[in-house]
Amino acid sequence: MGITIKKPELDLNGERWVEFAKGAKILVASFGNSAFKSHKALVQRHLDAIDAQTKAGTASFSLEPVADIEFESGDDLFYELAARYLIRDWQGVDVAENPGVPAEYTPELCIQLMGMMPDVYWLAIRTALDILTRAEERAKETAKKRSPPTSGGATGRAKQTRKPAGSVKG
Repeated sequence: MGITIKKPELDLNGERWVEFAKGAKILVASFGNSAFKSHKALVQRHLDAIDAQTKAGTASFSLEPVADIEFESGDDLFYELAARYLIRDWQGVDVAENPGVPAEYTPELCIQLMGMMPDVYWLAIRTALDILTRAEERAKETAKKRSPPTSGGATGRAKQTRKPAGSVKG
């Protein structure tokens, strides 16, 4: 046998465990989580402000307005964003000072891991996007299903009622 087609992973609570190395996994949250979305927007506004100061993307681009300022790289900002809001936990990770002993997840250690292994960042990004996409697809499928008629409660469409014969409009 060459390839086995598996069912997609079940995303519990909008999160999924994915393996990034033999015996090492990260728990990834969806791009749809509100903390990630709001902080990503904040990082993007920060980068946009720097671009505006330097007139990035124009013929008059210059580093002069920010020549004496030291900036974090965009990679550093996006690694921190992923470590704080997309990657929630890990398994099978230890630190050099204590080899063989599982390290407790912290965003700071995760940033170090991504600096050492950038593929961990890209795996988290792909997984977070996949979780969001599947959630949106499930929501669309659910929206297409019609609710059974009810007596007008909050659980579905109300049944049509007929006025009794001889009713008087008042």
